[in-house]
Amino acid sequence: MRFLGAKVCGAAAILALAVTGCGGQPAAQERTTTGPAVSEADPAGHLRVGYFLPPRPVDPYTAPSTVAAYPYLTPLYDRLTQIVNGENGAVLAPMVATGWEFGPDGRSVTFTLRDDVTFSDGAVLDSTAVKASLERAMRLPGSTVSSFFSMVEGIDVVDPLRVTIRTNRPASDLPYVLSGVEGMLISPNAVNNPDLDVRPVGSGPYKLDTLRVGDSISYVRRDGYWDPSAQLPERITITGYADGNARINALRSGQIDLAYVMPVDYTQASNLGRGYGFYSYPPSTEYVVNVNTNSADMARPEVRQAMNFAIDREGINKSIMHGQCTPNPQAATPGTVGYLEEPPIRYDFDPERARQILESAGAGSLEIDMMAPSRVSPVVELATAVRSQLEDIGIKVNYQEVDQAEMNARFAQGDAYDAVLNGRVPRASSLQSFQYWYRTPQLFPGPRPAGFDETLDRAFDPALTEDQRTQLLEDTASIATEQAMNVFICATPTQFAYSDKVIGATDMAMSRIQGVPDLRHVGVAK
Repeated sequence: MRFLGAKVCGAAAILALAVTGCGGQPAAQERTTTGPAVSEADPAGHLRVGYFLPPRPVDPYTAPSTVAAYPYLTPLYDRLTQIVNGENGAVLAPMVATGWEFGPDGRSVTFTLRDDVTFSDGAVLDSTAVKASLERAMRLPGSTVSSFFSMVEGIDVVDPLRVTIRTNRPASDLPYVLSGVEGMLISPNAVNNPDLDVRPVGSGPYKLDTLRVGDSISYVRRDGYWDPSAQLPERITITGYADGNARINALRSGQIDLAYVMPVDYTQASNLGRGYGFYSYPPSTEYVVNVNTNSADMARPEVRQAMNFAIDREGINKSIMHGQCTPNPQAATPGTVGYLEEPPIRYDFDPERARQILESAGAGSLEIDMMAPSRVSPVVELATAVRSQLEDIGIKVNYQEVDQAEMNARFAQGDAYDAVLNGRVPRASSLQSFQYWYRTPQLFPGPRPAGFDETLDRAFDPALTEDQRTQLLEDTASIATEQAMNVFICATPTQFAYSDKVIGATDMAMSRIQGVPDLRHVGVAK
């Protein structure tokens, strides 16, 4: 089965994307002002971006969060594949690979490479470079991305422009995995450099200029890049602003051109007036309570179902999320493959039903330990509301706010806490999303319900038709929803406010999936 060039979702070779246009709900309403055309881009321009997270070190294989690292690393590194805008939404497409072909049993993928790509140190990006880089991702001590390659058995150089990746299972998800931070390619001359976290050597459209960890990062255009459309401005600077008001004020004062908007800042960001635009991508970030089924109480589906009936999603949306968090009482994100028009259980707000379920299950005096990441808005505010609503049905909640990294480590141990409230985002495909959400210990540390693994595993076969894979993903989502594998709350869109000189703010494909900016193809007008 071959993939040559970008295609829309109807082709069997294109696997189920986690975006609108491949099935599921229509996208959320999007609003914008008309911006300048690409032809008006200032080649000497400086694009200045305000993000809610500050930059961290820039080695892609040691990033604490691949999602958080994505906007900071895409200017520096290419991948074999990428997510781009198609006719009906975001689709998987070639990047430095021109195409790929699955083996007959679906347990290998051979990628064919472009012949005109070099790294910033002058090294050629060929199959040997791809092998060296991906093997580092898998084997580096302390790698934070090695788990994404758990299906990989080995990498073989076929010839200078072809590389084969062998897997231990059918791996229709592999081209999607390689489109993310975990698939970013490092120069073969630099893979063993000890300072890659501050001196990156990639093949991307920009080179690092300055890095102030915890504050800002700047890039300068790289000469001779194979895709000039991905490097519209001469320079890019991204600054981290933890405070939303500070980001909006920086935009108003002309310190930045493009500002990431959190739900709490929606009202002011969407009403900046003349000279500014505002755009809302489809819902991507979901807020859920992750449950630990190692716990005797959390192992009982009736308890998890009761917790879902206790949640006033619309009340939370209005009172905390400023009307920007679509209630979503099921496993799949709205607009993604697997989203259910008719879920097996509709978790409406029904505290009386929740109490009855607990009483019937003999769990009328339940007590649970729940964590949330400290100083992370709106998670802390959501946790307060969820705690109150659970206690209203008789569940005592011992609540603790913990540093994000420490929280993940504690929960992954599987023997200390019953639940964690946090945000989560889809991966590039629904296959990846379900794999990551429910097979990663820091998100789901306990046993999974019967039938879940078997159903999801069948969906990895690249020989399936699109309809067959969609049905399996819907069946997977149905199990996760009926068995209440989370306490589901709501999903927020990715939103940006920007100067009317910004080009491409409404066309960032990854913003449709993961709630992050992708500054390739974004620029400023003269």
